[in-house]
Amino acid sequence: MSTHKVKLLASSLRARTAKFNLAWIQQHLAWIVIAAPMALLVIYLVIFSQPRYMSESKVAVKRPSDIEGASLNVGLLLGASNPSSTEDSLYLKEYINSADMLKVLDKQLNFHDVWSHSGLDFIHHLSKDTTAEQFLNYYRDRISVVFDDKTGLLTIQTQGFTPEFSQQFNKAVLKESERFINELSHKIAREQLNFAQEELQQARIRLDKSKAELLAYQNQNNILDPEASATAATSLVMTLQGKKVELEAELRNLLSYLREDAPQVISLRNSIKALQAQIDTEQSKITAPGDKKLNSMAADFDEIKARVAFDTEIYTMAIKAIEKTRLEAARKLKVLSVISSPQRPEESSFPNSGYLLASWLLVCCLLFGTIKLLLAVIEDHKD
Repeated sequence: MSTHKVKLLASSLRARTAKFNLAWIQQHLAWIVIAAPMALLVIYLVIFSQPRYMSESKVAVKRPSDIEGASLNVGLLLGASNPSSTEDSLYLKEYINSADMLKVLDKQLNFHDVWSHSGLDFIHHLSKDTTAEQFLNYYRDRISVVFDDKTGLLTIQTQGFTPEFSQQFNKAVLKESERFINELSHKIAREQLNFAQEELQQARIRLDKSKAELLAYQNQNNILDPEASATAATSLVMTLQGKKVELEAELRNLLSYLREDAPQVISLRNSIKALQAQIDTEQSKITAPGDKKLNSMAADFDEIKARVAFDTEIYTMAIKAIEKTRLEAARKLKVLSVISSPQRPEESSFPNSGYLLASWLLVCCLLFGTIKLLLAVIEDHKD
C-alpha cells in the first residue's frame, strides 16, 4: 500500500471519528450541560448542604446635638440623616468588617470551633489551619452590614449554623459596636481634657509669676498702691493751695491799712512761704524726673496690675473650659440606638434552594444555547 493511500485512509478515519464525536456531543449535550450540573446541585442541597440561620438587627448612631432645636434643618425635617451621624455610621460599618472586630469577637465566640462544625457542607466549612486572610474573608461572608443613607440606619445581619449562635453573634456585634462608638467619642474628649489641663497649668504658672512680680514691686518700693498715694498727695496739694490763696487774700487786706514791716504782715508772709514750701515738697513727690515719683510708679504699677488681671481672667477661662470638658468626657457623646434588636430565627435562610435551582438552571440553559450555537456554526463550516 502506497504512502498516499495510507494518508487518505487516516484522514478519512479522523473525519469519521470527529463527525461521530460531534454527533454524540449534540445528542447528549442537554445531559452534559443541564441535567448533570442540576443533578450535582440537587445532590449537594439534599445531602451535603448545612442549613444556615440569620439574625438581623437595625441600629443608628446618635449624638445629643442631633435632637437639639438648634441643629434642626430642612433636610432633617424631610427625613435626611445628620451628616455627623452618617460619618459615624460609616466608621462603624468599616470597623464591623475589620480584622480588629473579628479578633474581639473570636475571643468571645470562638469562631474556629463553631464554624468548623459544618457537617458534610464542604463549601462552607472553615478549616482549622486557615490563614488570617482566609479567616477574615470567611467572617465577612457570614456578616452583612448595609447603611441606608436616607434613614441613617445600619442593618446588621449575622449567620450561623444554629439559631442560637446567629442571635448570639449579632448581640456580640452590637455590644462591641457600642463600645467602639463610646471609645471613639471619649478618646476625643480625653485628648481635649488633657489639653485643657495643660493650659490650666500654664495659666496658673503665669498668674503666680505676675502676682509675685506685683508683691515684689510693692515690697521694693515700700508702697501698697502708688496710684492711691498719688491721688492722696494731689488732694493734699490742692488743699494747701486753697489755704495759701486764703492767706494771700488776707495779706492783701492787711496791706491796705498796715505797713510792710508790721508784725502781722511779716507773720502772714512767713505762713505763706511755709505753705508754698510744703506745696513744692508734695508736688515733687508726685511729678518730677526720676523712677521713684508717684506718677511713674503708678504707671508701672498699673501695667503690673493689668498683667495680673489678664492672667487671672485667662486662669478663670481655663478653669471653666476644663470643667466643661470634664462634663463632656463623663457623659456619652454618642449613643448606639438599637432600633430593632436581634431575634432568634426559627427558619433557616440559607441555602435558598429555590433561588439556587432557578439560577443554576438559567445559567445551564444559557450555556446550553451557547454551545448549541457553536456546534451549529462548526457543522455549517464543515459542509
